[in-house]
Amino acid sequence: MKFMLILKVCSAVHMDCLPSMNDSFVFNSWSECASAGYLRSIKIINSIDSSIVNENKMVVNFQCVQTEES
Repeated sequence: MKFMLILKVCSAVHMDCLPSMNDSFVFNSWSECASAGYLRSIKIINSIDSSIVNENKMVVNFQCVQTEES
């Protein structure tokens, strides 16, 4: 099985999310995909100004979706 990582940046204050982000990279296992999701989430939050993260209570949600790609 292969998995695609899909991420969403959301605001807990506004109860709204930006459009989903995904790239063409496909992971060979659930574990690889989940680990990448946490690491990419950290990078995304760290790339946003901390005042914006704090004011909007920004979070990153992610999911690993099974794909038929080989």
